[in-house]
Amino acid sequence: MKTQVPLTYLLGQTMKLVRHKLMAKYKENNIELTLEQFVVLHYINQNSASTQQDLANHFLRDKSIVTRQINTLIDLGYVMRTQDDDDKRKKHLQLTKAGIEIFELLKAKSVEVSTELLDGISQEELTNFENVIAKIQLNTGFKDCLMCC
Repeated sequence: MKTQVPLTYLLGQTMKLVRHKLMAKYKENNIELTLEQFVVLHYINQNSASTQQDLANHFLRDKSIVTRQINTLIDLGYVMRTQDDDDKRKKHLQLTKAGIEIFELLKAKSVEVSTELLDGISQEELTNFENVIAKIQLNTGFKDCLMCC
């Protein structure tokens, strides 16, 4: 009798393989950013008035880790931080022109990888997969961390 592989292992192993494939695509195109940096750029692009605290909350990360990530993206010229007019402690984040350009390139490469990964998968299978993943995400209890693509 075959033992069932835990879902957590399957998801983790799959994400590891996807990450490697995506990073190979980035390297092939001389892109020096990581998947995590792409995800942060994506969030900022989708949430133009976001703060570092918003990112920390969304990604369930310590604010100091998010600050380091943002500082790196600022140093690269992809993100700028502006002070809130009402609350001087709040720092709003937005993509620079270079940030928008690199985000669009990263997004295009991600679409290429997605297309390669979905080779041989029917629309029905993809719809079922998306429905199952959505339910698993909801079952985690962290609905605030979900965002639309």
